[in-house]
Amino acid sequence: MSSVPRVATHIWAGLDGLRGIAVLAVLVFHASMGWAVNGYVGVDIFFCLSGFLITWLLLEEHSQSGRVDLRAFYVRRVLRLYPALVAAILGVMVLGVAVGDPGRVAPGGVAALFYLANWWLYTGHHALLLEHTWTLSLEEHFYFVWPPLLALLVAHSRRWRTVGVLGIVTLLVVLLVPWSESIDAVRGSYLRGMPIVWGCVLALALHARRPGRPARLLANVAALPATVVLLVVLVVPHRLPEVWLTGLRSIPGVLSVVVVSGVILAPRSWTARGLSWSPLTWMGRRSYGLYLYHFAILSVFLHQVPYPASETVRGLAGMVVSILVAAASYRWLEKPFLRLKDRIADRSVPTLDARDPALGMRGPDA
Repeated sequence: MSSVPRVATHIWAGLDGLRGIAVLAVLVFHASMGWAVNGYVGVDIFFCLSGFLITWLLLEEHSQSGRVDLRAFYVRRVLRLYPALVAAILGVMVLGVAVGDPGRVAPGGVAALFYLANWWLYTGHHALLLEHTWTLSLEEHFYFVWPPLLALLVAHSRRWRTVGVLGIVTLLVVLLVPWSESIDAVRGSYLRGMPIVWGCVLALALHARRPGRPARLLANVAALPATVVLLVVLVVPHRLPEVWLTGLRSIPGVLSVVVVSGVILAPRSWTARGLSWSPLTWMGRRSYGLYLYHFAILSVFLHQVPYPASETVRGLAGMVVSILVAAASYRWLEKPFLRLKDRIADRSVPTLDARDPALGMRGPDA
């Protein structure tokens, strides 16, 4: 059992900043302005952060209460994810009605609503203005599978631990054994999300044992160059080989693990303080809504708005509108549900005194 106590929410502000960088990279990439041509790998950063935070929160709940309350976990997930998702899908439906073709957007909207977008898209269908929701479906499938397996792995009964290990082996077989061509395409989407697994492994490693001074020093030294390389990959104006940017060979995924380690183990380092810069953390805390809304908004500005003639100006205008919509959504739609989610979390896990700010229990909203 970990001796790491719980501390205040957002003690890991640097993770919010990292998420802010990731969503800005994706936003600029989809704005089609010729910048951040590799910005799509921002989703690898999201994947790593998601795997780490979800695993850490569940491990901490178990270490402090002796159990993992899966029902409360899924209620919190719904409160965190569904309000903005429903709003984004409704917005796309309204656009479909406005252009007189709701039938084209409805099937993709249903797939996104039930977190089946990756299956829908990778079996040859279309999800007009909602193509980006495949990443959300991928993460939600992770939420369906990993928390119950983790609960079995940390159970005191050897029998249940064995069941958990067998479950993980079964998943690996499903992912690695060849199937039909269409299933292979869907499976490829899951392999695209491998940084989620690396984030989980990082949380397991850090939670299993309090890192000593050498580990903290190494994390401090490695985090800054990893952050610089990650930023270069995101903003370089030349497309890099995709084979090294996604999936099992995802260099951004590996770099994200190093950066997250640095933020957690060296919270006073230059990297952690730089990523805690308030504009980045502001963006990071609104990144979920921004990711959801930006794709449809940018599509409208780039393909439906004729003026100004410059695509760059239209892209910039679409980015500004996307940020404003995400800010409004966070304030008036998401925050009320986040407060309810936090009240559920407070009832699920007992509060302890904070003694180690470098390894606090709760980071940014997972």
